[in-house]
Amino acid sequence: MHKGIEKKVRIKIVALSILAVFLVLILATGICIYGFGANNYFTGKITKLVPFPAALVDGRSFVTIGELNEDRSSVERFYKNQNFSEIGFRVDFDTEDGRKRLKIKEKKLLNKLIENRVVEKLAAEEGISITKEMAMQNVSREMKNYGSEEYVKKNLLHLYGWNIDDFVEKLVKPDLYRKELESKMRETEVDFVKAEEKIKKVQEELNKKKDFSEMATKYSEAESAKNGGDLGWFTADQMIPEIAFSVFPMKKGDRSDIIESPLGFHIIQVEDRKTEDGIDKVKVRQILVKTKNFAGWLTEKEKNMDIYIPLKEYYWDRDRAVVDFTDNEMKDFESNLEKNSAGDISVLF
Repeated sequence: MHKGIEKKVRIKIVALSILAVFLVLILATGICIYGFGANNYFTGKITKLVPFPAALVDGRSFVTIGELNEDRSSVERFYKNQNFSEIGFRVDFDTEDGRKRLKIKEKKLLNKLIENRVVEKLAAEEGISITKEMAMQNVSREMKNYGSEEYVKKNLLHLYGWNIDDFVEKLVKPDLYRKELESKMRETEVDFVKAEEKIKKVQEELNKKKDFSEMATKYSEAESAKNGGDLGWFTADQMIPEIAFSVFPMKKGDRSDIIESPLGFHIIQVEDRKTEDGIDKVKVRQILVKTKNFAGWLTEKEKNMDIYIPLKEYYWDRDRAVVDFTDNEMKDFESNLEKNSAGDISVLF
């Protein structure tokens, strides 16, 4: 009996010792990450096992450092597996300049991961739930546009190191949540509903043969309202895609249906058409009823949430609802990179 008790005691001591070592490792990792901003092989291994938070969203959900590290690794893999040298470009994240560029990528990834959590939270409040099965059905439909399932799997693994489950969790589900929440916003957001009602009222008036110029002056919320909605001459590439797609097939004197764009709701009338140097141009009038698009609506929601980033390199800029660098040198580097980014592959992708 005595030996049995001793054995149990030894087992407990060993178990407690292992637990103590594990807790010390966790504590040491936390100090390295949050106190010194360390991101190395050791911390990478621990953060795969322990969900250290990279960001806390409204005290209920969080982004883990493991998630952020995985996504950054996928970005690195993407660039390494693309032969940009064939088109005269080179991306190297191992140089000092390259490491700074990778940090900018990491910041944007963290911003996107936070946004995904915010969308999921808002969606849950609206009773929206996207299951893995729903996401897989979406993937199955989309695969038909990209070739065989084997082809898609091969490219995901080669470019990002992902399998289909990774693809579903990292891209498909967040995209479906975003689409469902946007659809719900359009149904329930008071300003959006009022704007839609207003443009439909304008359309009814125009259908009664009311003068377009007078209606633009009366109802349009664009600067051109004071000119009866006159916008002047445009080529297709000078217009936002949603309008160009609808307007350029129209004839002189035609009026569009209601067109929705990121700016709001438009009704366009083609005043004239001409071709100069082989380029088609249209002269148009517009009635615009502005709406807050989904991105703007989401930004306002983020501004009113308690979002905290414990990482040393970043902080949450609540006024702009974005992740930013704590280091001014990195801020300046990013600003200069954006100003001189023409043809820079590491910025374009």
